[in-house]
Amino acid sequence: MSLTGATGGANNYVQYTGNGSIASGWPSALTWVSFNDMWVANQHTISRSCDILYNEANNSDQETQDLYDAIKQIAHQTRVDHRFILAAVIQETKGCVRAETSVSPDGIRNPGLLQSFKGTYSCNDNGKVQTPCPKDTILGMISDGVAGTDAGHGFAADINAQADVAGIEYAEAYYRAARLYNSGAIDPSGDLGKGSATHCYSSDIANRLVGWTDSESKCTLDDD
Repeated sequence: MSLTGATGGANNYVQYTGNGSIASGWPSALTWVSFNDMWVANQHTISRSCDILYNEANNSDQETQDLYDAIKQIAHQTRVDHRFILAAVIQETKGCVRAETSVSPDGIRNPGLLQSFKGTYSCNDNGKVQTPCPKDTILGMISDGVAGTDAGHGFAADINAQADVAGIEYAEAYYRAARLYNSGAIDPSGDLGKGSATHCYSSDIANRLVGWTDSESKCTLDDD
C-alpha cells in the first residue's frame, strides 16, 4: 500500500455509515490525501486550537514543528500510517499541545494530544499548564495514543488486530480501529456509527483522511 497519497482532497463532509468497507461506501486508502497536503491544510486549525478549545496559549511554531516530528517518529516506530495519526490528533484536540486532560464518566483520565487511555504525558493536567510544552512531552503524548500505555493499548494494537481479520481492507482496519479507540468496542451489527460511542468518530476520521478540514460537518449520527 502506497503511503504517498492522493493530491489535494476536498474540504467537504460526506457522512459514512456501515462497517468501514469500500463496499459500504467508505473511502479507499488510495483516495487518502498525502501527509504533507493534510498537514498544510490543517495549519489554520492547529495554529488557533489552544485558544479556541481550551483558552490557553496557542502552539508556538516550535511546538507545532515538534508535533510534526513526533507524528513522523511514532509512525515510523509503530508502522501506523502517519496520515491516520494526524487525522486522529485533529479529531481529538485539533493539535493543541496544551489540550486539557479529559475524564470519562467512570473516572478514567485521558490526557494529551490524543486523549490517551490513562496516559502519563500532558501539558495541561489538573490545572498545571506548561508553556512551552517540552518536545519529549509532545512525543510522549503521541506515543501514548498510538503505541499505547501501561494501562491500555493504543491505535497500533487496534489496527493490527483488525488487519488480521480475514477480508478486512487496509483502510477498513483503520476506520474500525478508530471506533475501538473511541469506545472500546464495535457494535454487534458491525456498523461503526451505532452503539455506545461518539457515533460520528469513524466517519470524521475518514473525512479527514480524504481532505476535510474545517467546513461544516454533515454528520447527523450523534443528533438526538
